[in-house]
Amino acid sequence: MFQRFISLLKQKELLNSTAFILALLVILSFIIILGQFFHQSLQEEMAGQFNQQQLLLAREVAVDMVHEALDIDRDLHVISKLPEIDTIDKSPRCRTVAEAITFNIQNQMVVTIRVVDKNGIVLYDSSFPGREGKDLSGTDYFQKARLLPRNEKLITDLIPAPEISPDSKQFVVATPIYHRLNERHPQEFGGIVLAVLSLDGITQKYLAPIKSGERGYAWMMDSEGTLLYHPTQPQMVGKNLYRTDKSCFACHRSFDTEKKMIEGSTETFGYYEAPGGENKLAAFYKFPIARKSWLVVVSAPYSDVIALMQKSRRFYSLLIFSIFVTTIVASLATIITNKKKIKAEERAMHLEKHQLLEREIEIAKNFLENIVENTRTNLMVLDENLVVRTVNSAQAQTMRRPKSEIVGKNVLSLVPDRLAPYQGIPFESLLLKTLTGRSFELKDYKITGLQETPVYFTINMNPILIDGAAPGILITSSDVTKRVQLEDALKSYTVELEDKVDKGTATAKKLEQQVMHSEKLASLGRLAAGVAHEIGNPLTSISTFAQLLREMATDEFSQNSLDIINTHIQRITDIVRRMSNFSRADSLSIKLTQVNDVLNSTLDLMRLDKRMKNTIEIAVSLAPELPRTMIDEGQMAQVFINIILNALDAMADGGRLAVTSQRDVDDQGREAILVEFADTGSGIPHEEIEKIFDPFYTTKEPGKGTGLGLSLSYNIVKRFKGDIKVESEPGRGTIFTVILPVEKE
Repeated sequence: MFQRFISLLKQKELLNSTAFILALLVILSFIIILGQFFHQSLQEEMAGQFNQQQLLLAREVAVDMVHEALDIDRDLHVISKLPEIDTIDKSPRCRTVAEAITFNIQNQMVVTIRVVDKNGIVLYDSSFPGREGKDLSGTDYFQKARLLPRNEKLITDLIPAPEISPDSKQFVVATPIYHRLNERHPQEFGGIVLAVLSLDGITQKYLAPIKSGERGYAWMMDSEGTLLYHPTQPQMVGKNLYRTDKSCFACHRSFDTEKKMIEGSTETFGYYEAPGGENKLAAFYKFPIARKSWLVVVSAPYSDVIALMQKSRRFYSLLIFSIFVTTIVASLATIITNKKKIKAEERAMHLEKHQLLEREIEIAKNFLENIVENTRTNLMVLDENLVVRTVNSAQAQTMRRPKSEIVGKNVLSLVPDRLAPYQGIPFESLLLKTLTGRSFELKDYKITGLQETPVYFTINMNPILIDGAAPGILITSSDVTKRVQLEDALKSYTVELEDKVDKGTATAKKLEQQVMHSEKLASLGRLAAGVAHEIGNPLTSISTFAQLLREMATDEFSQNSLDIINTHIQRITDIVRRMSNFSRADSLSIKLTQVNDVLNSTLDLMRLDKRMKNTIEIAVSLAPELPRTMIDEGQMAQVFINIILNALDAMADGGRLAVTSQRDVDDQGREAILVEFADTGSGIPHEEIEKIFDPFYTTKEPGKGTGLGLSLSYNIVKRFKGDIKVESEPGRGTIFTVILPVEKE
């Protein structure tokens, strides 16, 4: 068919050089037109991709500013719940904790933290302590904040900041302070905690560093059309696009694009024209602040974006023109040579196009890598074998290694210590599950070995999806160590306060019970002294008349009976005298005393106890001719009574009490007197022996012991340079040994 068509052209004499050149010119013209359309569409596509990247920048800046405000609000809530926050001016400890939290906030942004009491008086100012004591009750934000419910926040619109400069603006983030009084009044307003953020500080931190291309920048306005920041036109800041004057049109033909931004969707991008005819690409992101919204706009000259494409277009036109001229000249020489040249030119043109496309792809790749490199979030890309392929500077700084030592290595080998499981799932299993298409968020994940102390991260694992498969993983993380440490410190501080309150309450109740019991004992002693006195007088009369009757009696029975009566009267008198001596005030009288005499007197008094009469067998073995020593007889009797009473309580069902005294030497080799009390009672557990001499320690039921007897006895013996030793076996009895050194002076 094709051969027949060629033959027909030859017959019609249409297949000649002129016709071929004309046809070639038509084809070349068509190629030029297609090339123009191709470059135009490629130019539009490149501009759209560039504007998408600008949108990412605008969105990231806006999200960072919102997160900054949320972080500050969360820290303000922490400060508002500190104990004694409403009296921070008088609480150094509370002030120290508040300063630690403020320091964490000010590391991120220049901000002033203030604590204001319920009357509007400044109690704490992090930046200017000289403002403390200033009255803020008349400010609009204080009046609004005091009406907020608990845990709510207030974000004000922009207000003047005359203390910085006449044109400066600032806004306030505030949260109320409430504290609990009682059940009837569960909450009471105690003041507010507020943060003052400078608009200049925010723009210098988040907007000034933004560069889009060679001449692109970021600027900001609010939802009412007021310009908040512009790096190249600072004199226009504060003006409103709805209330324009001649100065406003020095840079703009109209503000239709800006008005569409305010009235349009949350995020978009597009073009607008400058007076000089230079179009610009603009992408914006809107986010709410107080009652208004702010718009972050990233713009760049259209000519910068398509500059390389314009060069390519001119080069392409020049190349086509050269091919066109060369083709005409070559066609006049020979058709065969022209065909070969055309093929060679076509191959060269294809190669040039391919190289230009590669260059454009390289530029786009470098632009994206620049965005990744300059983001503050830690970022790492892994392949399907968990090998690191890409890492930004923030991640390398966190791992404290150069990028060259990270890229190309398995991520699990980069951490010295083994990565702990998260909620029971091994870390490696989480990575492998991410390769199946799942995403994970690890909150407050602890990693050891990267630094001297453990660090905490919030880690996000997301699969990189290409054609439905996940050949890699994108890992982003943020360091939250300071927040975790602060929360732990606050929890520890709260637990410590609660523990001290509980211990103080328990100790107060116990002391109250011991004081009441001591008062009872003191009253009982005074009563015993009074009873002894009242019994003594009648006994004297009875004894006198009994002796008179004895002298008057004539029969033997009456005389014997009166002798018995007189004997018992003497016994009662002796008992009353001992009770009176024991109950008298403790006045120290140290003198040379025979310990056996004190023991005999004490045992005679203790034999009056009902338990000792009926159920307790007493075995007394006192060494004769013990040396006398310097002690107080009354206090030593109190020691012996306390030990004997404990022995009686330990032998509630009866038993045997052996009391012995002997002459020996103490642990220091001094001559000493040893008095031993051995009972057959219930005994003392080994773990409690070290506690029995502690004040208020007792194993008896409430009301049956104060826990002071052995403590006082131990202190009395130590006062006389002696000691008390205890040996006990649960179920077999206890031996108390009182050691008194022989002191002549």
